[in-house]
Amino acid sequence: MRGLGRLRLLPWCLMSFAGIALAPVATATAAYPADPLADGNPAFCAPKKPVEDFGLLELPPIREVPEEAGKALGRGAVDIYGGWDRVMPKRTGFGYGFTEHNYSGTVRLDWTVTAELWTIDKHGTAFQKVDSQELFIGRLDAAHQPAIEVKPPAGRRGFYRFDMQIESATGKTIASYGAYFKRVRPYWNVKLGLARDRIRPGQRVFSRLENFGTDTASYGESFSIERFKNGSWVRQPGLTPGAWFSWGGILGPGRTGLCNSVRLPADTPAGRYRVVKVAGRNLRGRGARLTAAFTVDRPGSP
Repeated sequence: MRGLGRLRLLPWCLMSFAGIALAPVATATAAYPADPLADGNPAFCAPKKPVEDFGLLELPPIREVPEEAGKALGRGAVDIYGGWDRVMPKRTGFGYGFTEHNYSGTVRLDWTVTAELWTIDKHGTAFQKVDSQELFIGRLDAAHQPAIEVKPPAGRRGFYRFDMQIESATGKTIASYGAYFKRVRPYWNVKLGLARDRIRPGQRVFSRLENFGTDTASYGESFSIERFKNGSWVRQPGLTPGAWFSWGGILGPGRTGLCNSVRLPADTPAGRYRVVKVAGRNLRGRGARLTAAFTVDRPGSP
């Protein structure tokens, strides 16, 4: 469970939106709204659904591990974490880890945890159990984080269902949870989207990265604005912030990145413009230059 242990060290904010870690080191010259996650436009900058769900949302409802699972089980100091790789371009383990945040000693559980992995079709019908594991947790503390994990077979892409059951020392079922994930072919398909493609001077331009592929992308805060003039695209320094927040963003399959935004001055000339942003491919340093064009209308135009 090295993957689970490594992920557990990351802040919980990494699991939300695009999975980013914020570490401001400079003040941006653009006027940013108070809420950096929604950037003043929650419908576009903090969407409730992924841009691509790879068929996972069409599967039958299943009871997943809640955010405060320990509290729901009467063990408020116990945390159950994991189950993040719902779209899996590379064959890895899938499972959950257990820890506690009391930090004043150990918690006596005497739990027997079992996990099963099933191949399923796109409708959720189970075909075959392909892996299973059992874990006994006697005492639990923050330093020791036991985990349970199953692994899909090599070569088989498609949908899987993970089932986990927790039993007490007397054999009573305490809780049953499940999760779906999908093994997929790795491919790159990251786009730069706009909240709207026609904007007036004085309004704000909102852009975001959108990952329609299965490869993970990396990105940061920086972007630029260009104007189409005399047959070519020309950088517009006055519309591009001169300083940036320093953070590293990780964009998973189907996810959207944090918004970039800039307010157009009232005297911005009408014409064709575009946002330009670089996204790293597969976290290996290769960058892709992405663009999204928009039109600035004349003041008073319909």
